[in-house]
Amino acid sequence: MNLSLLLTIGVIHLAALASPGPDLALMLRFSVHRRVALGAAVGIAAGILVHSVLSITGISLLLQGHTLLFTLVRLAGAVYLGWLGLSALRAALFPQQVAGTTEGFTPGLPAHGFWTGFSTNLLNPKALVFFIGLLAALVGPEINWLTRTALVVELFLLSLAWFVLLAWWLSSPRVQARLLAWGRPLNGLCGLLFCGVAGSILWLVLGERLR
Repeated sequence: MNLSLLLTIGVIHLAALASPGPDLALMLRFSVHRRVALGAAVGIAAGILVHSVLSITGISLLLQGHTLLFTLVRLAGAVYLGWLGLSALRAALFPQQVAGTTEGFTPGLPAHGFWTGFSTNLLNPKALVFFIGLLAALVGPEINWLTRTALVVELFLLSLAWFVLLAWWLSSPRVQARLLAWGRPLNGLCGLLFCGVAGSILWLVLGERLR
């Protein structure tokens, strides 16, 4: 087993997890309900697990090489992230209309958090490209399947630990007291982030189509 490779990819992945993005924005939005936030944490980790498996087996590279299919995946991801962004902006502009719910769902249901977290990560084309780049660049054909399997497990466990700890911390009473005071600006910021990512994906797809 290549321990140095496991360490290198683990450090890079932790740095990526800590960087701002749709996953972090989703955790901020769901932190008001701890059970939903924990469900989202597991869902995001499950999405990362799928990305890892697809990348380590080369399926993601095949998908990227199929222009039409890859474009459809990116468009689906952009539409979904855009929908999340508009939902967050609506919560920021009209909080009284969404009070007591999380994006129109009954609060407190971990399943809602799981499927939203899973979909957000899985349908984020930038996550797909990140894992293709990370694993394709560092995991050569000489790497055996024991190390490849260990990499998939490592990425999943690191992601699960990070987002579960983040969900628990963000949903703590002390942090919630501060977040609730900034609820509308945070929803607005998360909405702009989701819409920005969606817009950048659409811009890239449009640019490719016009070339």
